[in-house]
Amino acid sequence: MNVIRSSAGNKIGYRRSFSSILLFLLFALLSASQGLAQAMKVLQITAPGAVNTFPNGVNKSNIVVGDFTNSSGATVGFAYLGGTKFKTFSAPKSNNFTRILGINDSNVVVGDFFGTDNFFHGFVIKNNGTKYSQYDVAKGSASTSIFAINKAGNFAGATGSGGPNQGFVNISGKVTTFYGSGTDNTFALAINSSNLVVGQYYDSNNNSHGFSRDSSGVITEIIFPGASQTACTGLNDAGEITGWYEDSALTFHGFTDIGGQFQANDFIFTAGVSSTGAYVGYYYGPGSADCNTVTGTTCYGYLATPQSDTLSTIQVANAENTSIYAVNTANAMAGFYTDSTGTIHGLLLSGNTVTNIDDPKAQPQTTICTGINTSGQIVGSYSPAANVEVGFLYTNGAFEDISVPNALSTYAYGINDAGVITGTYYDASNVEHGFVFDNNAYTTIDVPGGTNAFVWGINASGLMTVDWIDANGRGQASLYNGSKFTTINVPGALTTAAHAINTSGNVVFGWFDFYGQEHGAFLKNGSYYILDDPNGTSVRADGLNDGNLIVGRFLLNSNGQFAGFQGTIP
Repeated sequence: MNVIRSSAGNKIGYRRSFSSILLFLLFALLSASQGLAQAMKVLQITAPGAVNTFPNGVNKSNIVVGDFTNSSGATVGFAYLGGTKFKTFSAPKSNNFTRILGINDSNVVVGDFFGTDNFFHGFVIKNNGTKYSQYDVAKGSASTSIFAINKAGNFAGATGSGGPNQGFVNISGKVTTFYGSGTDNTFALAINSSNLVVGQYYDSNNNSHGFSRDSSGVITEIIFPGASQTACTGLNDAGEITGWYEDSALTFHGFTDIGGQFQANDFIFTAGVSSTGAYVGYYYGPGSADCNTVTGTTCYGYLATPQSDTLSTIQVANAENTSIYAVNTANAMAGFYTDSTGTIHGLLLSGNTVTNIDDPKAQPQTTICTGINTSGQIVGSYSPAANVEVGFLYTNGAFEDISVPNALSTYAYGINDAGVITGTYYDASNVEHGFVFDNNAYTTIDVPGGTNAFVWGINASGLMTVDWIDANGRGQASLYNGSKFTTINVPGALTTAAHAINTSGNVVFGWFDFYGQEHGAFLKNGSYYILDDPNGTSVRADGLNDGNLIVGRFLLNSNGQFAGFQGTIP
């Protein structure tokens, strides 16, 4: 029997997922649209000792099960119990390969292992891990994997003996095998309390097809709209289906299907879904592990939980583009916009009042505002000449240059209420460094072991957000308190850029997935939330005030037009 990871199987090395926001794009000065879609609270799951982690299932208690590879190359099953609690499991007769593939709401888990007899065998573990039993459809002549179990203890999986695998269900002890189509290689990957089954089968060209099978045995193909490949990997009692698909650009995405309403997400691969709508899977993040043939990345697990939000669109009246980078405690916002004549202006937006912020020393259309504090001081940058950037401080109508001595270019990004300014500069050798400007003195900020540092935000206590490039060329983000750097990479991100930080230490981000698509995120009280447009159109969260009002921007269309947004996540 082929080894399958309830995913794109042997054909591909990646899948992707997300959550969502920012729809119904209204071209008013400030849109009143609320709750445009759900954000997702996302927890990274990395099993102790893991090189790569692959969650497979989750139940109503948010207990996550899966498997991981360790530094010795062994595959080990795990259960994540919350906080820092993990249990690991290797089947008694395993040849260094055990996976936990499913869990029901009674905490019964199922999975498979590869034995010393060169067969796969299923297993069931009950009574909170104290009762283990091996299960085979045809012991000694065929391999067996159990992928899912429902509340009643009925389970689904796959069995085979060298030829195409068959899916199977075990309903009250009665085993029924089936193919998804013809005699195509078939895997039953999830089952709910109605004994509805979903899974995938591979055609003669090794392309994946999603399917559902009802309790009477009727099989229906499930295709994500426009997809060239689809797989259904999870199913709950409400009928919500999770899975992955390949689009016309040959990129892979996770998805949910609720009553025929398909929605892509921000992760490469989405696996099981719980009765509460939480789902699990994995993504490619920064690291040096070889994750499924992708060099220089590591597979990290995740648990994503739907959240409410109050996100809405911001667009300056008659503007072609609006970009919001910062917001202060009075909800005054800074950024830039392109007016109806195509001219770019630095922007102060206070209520319904638009003020152009254009440095008098700037070449036309080069002033960008990126930070604002409680007293209304604004920082940003402008170009006085070609290929040169200079930072500026704007106070009550007056401009002051912010320029690191002997730098080729300087960019000012953030300012706190004490007037401390952060940013980045390029030295005489064109090497990038972060900086802090305080009491008329510039201090360079570089990350040990990293390059190309820049400091975006600083809060009242002096805690900074610092972005940098690691030894593998991946962008990473850190908090810096003046002596210690603490990594704050967004779950789901291959590259993370931390932006504003408020007095509570909450942070907003722009981040990029494996395919280079940009997304937004919010770190609140230690938890990460992903913000996005359902079509993946370059969302970034840039500004944050002490009331946790988030601001940022997203693309309106394929022509490159963009708008701002604002909102909160309770």
